[in-house]
Amino acid sequence: MDRAPAGSVNRTDRRRRVALVAALTWLLALGATARAGASVTIGQLPTSAPSPTCSVASTDYLQPSVTSGNLYVAKEAGTITSWSTRSFGAGATYGFKIFRRTSDPDVFQVISHATAPPLSTGLNTFSVSVPVRSGDMIGFNASGSLNSCTSSDPGDSVRTLAGNLPDGATGTFGTKDDVRLNLSAVLVPSNDFSVTISRNRRLGTATVTVHTSNPGTVSLTGKGLKSGRAAKAVFVAGPVDFAVSTTGRWKRKLAKTGKVTVGALITFAPTGGDPSSQPISLKLRKRRTLGSG
Repeated sequence: MDRAPAGSVNRTDRRRRVALVAALTWLLALGATARAGASVTIGQLPTSAPSPTCSVASTDYLQPSVTSGNLYVAKEAGTITSWSTRSFGAGATYGFKIFRRTSDPDVFQVISHATAPPLSTGLNTFSVSVPVRSGDMIGFNASGSLNSCTSSDPGDSVRTLAGNLPDGATGTFGTKDDVRLNLSAVLVPSNDFSVTISRNRRLGTATVTVHTSNPGTVSLTGKGLKSGRAAKAVFVAGPVDFAVSTTGRWKRKLAKTGKVTVGALITFAPTGGDPSSQPISLKLRKRRTLGSG
């Protein structure tokens, strides 16, 4: 059997060790970043409860845009896990709602809602589990006692509609100027992804396509694999491709036998969320030419 020169083996081992250390360092940094910010806040609260300004009649409220600070719009798909408001007094009832735009800029659709007990004085926070997709807006229906549903903020506008739209219904909203909605929510971005594989049997390579649910970063690592960049940024939800080939003894086995199986680990970290990983078994095949082996 032919043996590679000792020097080339040592160089190959060193390159493998360097690549492995780099990959592990990147994954550790990724995990630390995700743990530091595994959720994002949408909407805003005033520093103190504003004076009651809103009618006791049942009214839907939402805020499509702001002049500064956090948007009231989800930039990523995920799950709302809690929402908060500051109340000047007790007794008002808020029903948390998810709204979605329509083709008419004044018409909005209710997607879902979550009920809550009457507010108490001060900061109120309620746990929920409400799925959203990118572009959905948070809002609420306010009723009961005179309440602090908005705070003064020149230049901003809240959209309002008398009544309480049910899920799936649409309505034409009016405008209340120079105020901002007294509402924030915690969004946990989705880290779901799926994988498809396309193989090139002539070259013995493959294209691994990762379909992400959100923007973020995707990595593909594996012993015996050469995939170009180990990590790729995804700026919109969708597919990202990795061109994969073998290296080292896996490459030699593929050339000799026409087939090899290599393990790989795919990790997706959504922006502001926790990473998720999925191992795959990558079976590569290569047509053997006459006289090979």
